[in-house]
Amino acid sequence: MKFPVSSLFIFTTTALASTEVELIEEKKASRVKHGVVENGLCHNKPLDANMLIARYGMDITDPDHLSALSQAVNGNLQLGSITQNIAEANDATRVGALVIDGLSGDSNFPHGHIKPVMTVGEINMCDENHGDVYVGVPDGMGAYLKDDETVRLIVQSESYGPLKYESYPYYVNGNGASFTGSHVQYADFDRDGLAAFMTHDGPASDMIKGFGQVSKTYYNLAGELIGKRNPDGATVYGAHFSNTDASGNYSVAGTPTEADWLMQSLCSSHLEEAHQWGDGIGLEDDMYITNEEWINYEDGKDFVGISMHTMDLAKGVDYAVGSVTVSGFEKIVEINPQHPDYVILGLSGYNGAYSGNSAEIAGRNAEYGNRPDGTEYVNPQNICPARIYIGMKGKMEDGSNAPADDFLARNGLRYGKVYGFATDMSADGPTGGLWRDEYHKDRENGEKVEGKFVAIDWQWDGTVKNFRHDGAWDFQIPVPNYEGNEMKWWNGKGNDESGAKTEHLSPDTRPGITGFIQGSTAGYFGHYYIHDITDALNSGDDFPSELSSDYYVYQGENDITGQVDLNGDGLFNQVEQCEYNNDAKKNCDNDYSVKSTFEDIDGLELIAASDGLYAVIQEDSGSELGERMFISSALEHEKDGKELTYHFMAMSGGKYNTRMAELVGVPATSNDGGGSHEFSGVIDLSGMLATEGGRKRILKSGKGPKSPKNKYLIKAHDGAAKREAELKVPINDKLIALGLQAHNLDSGVVKALKADRGGQVLVYQPNI
Repeated sequence: MKFPVSSLFIFTTTALASTEVELIEEKKASRVKHGVVENGLCHNKPLDANMLIARYGMDITDPDHLSALSQAVNGNLQLGSITQNIAEANDATRVGALVIDGLSGDSNFPHGHIKPVMTVGEINMCDENHGDVYVGVPDGMGAYLKDDETVRLIVQSESYGPLKYESYPYYVNGNGASFTGSHVQYADFDRDGLAAFMTHDGPASDMIKGFGQVSKTYYNLAGELIGKRNPDGATVYGAHFSNTDASGNYSVAGTPTEADWLMQSLCSSHLEEAHQWGDGIGLEDDMYITNEEWINYEDGKDFVGISMHTMDLAKGVDYAVGSVTVSGFEKIVEINPQHPDYVILGLSGYNGAYSGNSAEIAGRNAEYGNRPDGTEYVNPQNICPARIYIGMKGKMEDGSNAPADDFLARNGLRYGKVYGFATDMSADGPTGGLWRDEYHKDRENGEKVEGKFVAIDWQWDGTVKNFRHDGAWDFQIPVPNYEGNEMKWWNGKGNDESGAKTEHLSPDTRPGITGFIQGSTAGYFGHYYIHDITDALNSGDDFPSELSSDYYVYQGENDITGQVDLNGDGLFNQVEQCEYNNDAKKNCDNDYSVKSTFEDIDGLELIAASDGLYAVIQEDSGSELGERMFISSALEHEKDGKELTYHFMAMSGGKYNTRMAELVGVPATSNDGGGSHEFSGVIDLSGMLATEGGRKRILKSGKGPKSPKNKYLIKAHDGAAKREAELKVPINDKLIALGLQAHNLDSGVVKALKADRGGQVLVYQPNI
């Protein structure tokens, strides 16, 4: 079916009224007073060389460090000042584009305009949090209106600390405790400036109002404030349990050199505003939901596992969450519960990507015995179906009433159940007895699988335990209440082997629908719908035992070369190792390996527009020629013999890419050798920037006719209005934030400032 939504107005950012331009110019006007630059947005002041040397441990005998220091002190690394793109439309060799360190290649993108707003290695020059460096690599992100004049953009880094590169430490709780690894940082943008950003070639620095860490208070799974790590034994109070066993003994395979704890691999994320589904419906507070994804433990040691985190945006507090399991996640999103007393989250990820896990596997079998089929439990990684969590608001872990000021309980994150998708796996069932990965091979758009989301027996009780006791193992045993029949968890490859990873998922934000789309590293994706949710939640028990559901295929693991629209771009550097592959219709994921399917769909986000639902698709294949990013045609699953079209947006990186091989980096000096990139992270900004009546479309850039100052459709902290506004904006009038990870940009400025690896946050306006 197609998904039309009535377009109530036309919104565009192709031109601004002259009065709006003049307003922005007034805000940009600066003056020097007492050594502080005031530009009306934030109080900028020059960076002090001695401060940078001390804070980032810079070595002034190292030429790269000296170069970075000089650029910083001279203002050339001001946050948002870089206008050059890392990504490109074509390989430079194919179109004669510039191959110069620090400069863009071919930035005439085929299906819309793309501009950077932040680049890893840039430095905050605002007075507050002065000298903070933007850390990479960018991954999960979110945005909301901090106030009626300010858009706050939150971006986290997928960083690995002592397991790869140690980012500079950040301190929490006022007790000296510190983290390395992933940072969660915000940048505040002037709302008018962001609305106008795609109408000119100027930098984002002209509209930045502030920058810093989102949270400065951190609680662990036991509800304790994180404290300093005991280097000589167990941390008995305040341990970051993602790094330890249940007694607080450190278990990670690497130890930070400058910090207490590792915040490991915050992958994707989602920002959820209170009651975004309607009056009283949904979470009670604005929050940023993130999660640690995978980790390496020292083999033979016990460990707890890694958790979901939720950040209270009003107070800047991070809480570790155990109720959704501690199995590590790719992405967690809120979906519409259609009920005021409950919240529903969609869950995706590895389900236990823990190397060095021998003690926990042995412990599971020793303490729980064999599985019901008489065999031993196996490593649970990627043995799981699509999953959701249902939580009841206002309850403690035992179901008793919680204090009104308990943030987790108020938002249904203490008392709840995890559910997995199950289906009839008989030969006559909807999949013909095929597990999820095999089912999607050569599968057409519109194929349907009937099933149910069924609650697992495990439930979080508030006590921190080692991973052997977690709910991740439940997907290796029979579906509750269906023992002995053909109703099975629809795992990727059965109950005994790791299948393809359930990668990013994204909520269906249309009114009255409880559902989400789910991607896979095997290159397929589809739509799960949950039916009659209000009746099920009103059934009398605290939690229903199962929920009726259907799944529809959008894209099977098929040849997509005939579905890709390059619009004349996407030309690769042709090399023997990639079989002289010509363009981005195919993917060279390794030497002498060229794929015609999607390869490792990672980033995936629904964009709800007045003219339909669209999906932004970001691969993580390790492409040797340039990682690809696409935006789909309007989604439909009619089973009419028609497949979706994928409009090529951009490519980036690759060891055989000309610019990467020639050591081109942004910022300059950051590339020390060709390597892979990855687009990851998507936010629809349009609901916050939509205006009453829209604006008349003007094809030429520059100033438009005089008109009144913007009258935005929504005010700050109205999540439901934001969702409604997003549905009113046509796809080509959207402004969409994107993340780009540049894994090989780990030298020069980036290394000197301990910013992990490179990348950019981009703004994209489609033209499809």
